[in-house]
Amino acid sequence: MDNILKYPQSTIVNRIVPKTMFYKFMEVNPRVKLRFVNDVVNITWLYKLSASSLNVTDTEGMKEIEVFVVNLKQPDCPTDLFTFIDTNMPHHIVFVLLHDESAMLLINYKDWTDDTHTKIKIRQAFASPWMPMTDLELSVQGQSLPRIYDNFVAQVSGIGEHKAGAMADIVALNKQIATAEAELESLQKKMRKEPQLDRQLAMNKQVKAKRKELTELRSKLETLK
Repeated sequence: MDNILKYPQSTIVNRIVPKTMFYKFMEVNPRVKLRFVNDVVNITWLYKLSASSLNVTDTEGMKEIEVFVVNLKQPDCPTDLFTFIDTNMPHHIVFVLLHDESAMLLINYKDWTDDTHTKIKIRQAFASPWMPMTDLELSVQGQSLPRIYDNFVAQVSGIGEHKAGAMADIVALNKQIATAEAELESLQKKMRKEPQLDRQLAMNKQVKAKRKELTELRSKLETLK
């Protein structure tokens, strides 16, 4: 496969990973196995980003970042397949999904649940829009693997510039903001439909409190960028 992200030659693996390998080493239920069969043409392990291949530093919790290129039979493949792969692999992963002449980037932001680095948890999934292959880009930015990974998340998610080491807090805050926004919208709808004035006033008090909460969360988010 071509060097589609134009990474250093030292990072290229370019090895087809048989789908049967996932069946063999992971507990695949029938639904997930069907996803592999029906939705995936093949999976290529294209890049391995490590301290030695990039001349950067690593950490105990992040020794490698793998880039898998997945050729799809149709573009609407459910992303739970890639969540499954990511959950069962100890390394951090970036997926490049291909269909015809289009591509998209998918990254499941994840970290270890404890200091022993024995169990990993996905915090949130981020995906780019589909784009022409010629527009595909994911630049390596940073002098350490954690910083490079966080910058990958920032590029795919649209988070953009952020302080080093702040990504976990940014992801958590974005989830809180999304929840608060949904709650505010629900409260406003209920208030508009409420015929009784006293209940409207009570709901309006809740709306103001939720708006204040949102303002505080957004202000906190800005301090991390």
